[in-house]
Amino acid sequence: MKNKLNIIAEIAQGFEGNLEQSKLLIKAAAKAGADAVKFQMVYADELSTVDYKHYSLFKELEMADAQWKSLKDYALSFGTNLIVDVFGVKSLKTAEKININSIKVHGTDVTNLGLLEAIAISPIKNVILGLGGAYWAEIEKAIKILKFKELTLLCGFQGYPTKTEDNHIARMHLIKEKVKSIHANFKMGYADHPEDEKFASTICLIAVGAGAEVIEKHLTLGKVMKMEDFESALNPDEFKHFVKQLQMGKKALGEIIKEENFGMSEAEKTYRKNVRRDVVALKEILQGEILTAKNITLKRTSNLSSIKQLELVLGKTAKNLIQKNQPVLTKDIN
Repeated sequence: MKNKLNIIAEIAQGFEGNLEQSKLLIKAAAKAGADAVKFQMVYADELSTVDYKHYSLFKELEMADAQWKSLKDYALSFGTNLIVDVFGVKSLKTAEKININSIKVHGTDVTNLGLLEAIAISPIKNVILGLGGAYWAEIEKAIKILKFKELTLLCGFQGYPTKTEDNHIARMHLIKEKVKSIHANFKMGYADHPEDEKFASTICLIAVGAGAEVIEKHLTLGKVMKMEDFESALNPDEFKHFVKQLQMGKKALGEIIKEENFGMSEAEKTYRKNVRRDVVALKEILQGEILTAKNITLKRTSNLSSIKQLELVLGKTAKNLIQKNQPVLTKDIN
């Protein structure tokens, strides 16, 4: 079974606590081809103390349970899943209440043991674990706590923007190998925040090549509006193009198939048949002479019955005289 590339339209706090704006973002994500749309389910008291400078902003982002339920249903009406970041037990319980299937643990909470333990006993099975800024020991502990969950381990971080060299996508290979010994049910993912949006798909395709099966990318209704995280977001039409590029890249990457021919396509089999040259005599071969790499070679000929696989001829004995440049045919060898 082929592994599908899942693309998440990241809204984060860009919905600004507005239900209608949230619906517009969901619709834009679905129309652009996103598999899921993700919001941060914000409750101010889970994120900060009252004296924190952005506490009032967080309060403005809060929405009622019924509103979150309506957004989940609205997403499903487009065939798109709603995913939420949870930052504490209250948002986790809300996600459970409205039957959210997937939640994300933001990189800020990778060491939040109380939250991780609450998620571990939650009925929600799918968990995206943000790894931005996390050391291996912290990642390992979090994965062990979430050992019974279906995990997506999401590399990448928001640097407003993130410099290209700071992505360090190569770490995905190491993380994947380390995780195999402690968790059986996981995928690798990558969250994109490029310094130059022209190369967003390029960097994401590198991540796909490194093993990412999930890509998270910010979506905004219009960068000119300067909503939250607009610096690394795409407009809806740009996001649609981004999705197509990633889908094409994933198609070109293909799957690892452990067969002699690597699961070669029919087109490549035809290429193989057409491109292979014929076995011919490199020099005159006498009757009884053994065929070796010193007296046969490969050349194109007009003979339709020629042998193209050298290994079928090597070590065989000539039944009769074979002239130089004559194709070696089945009737010519023992």
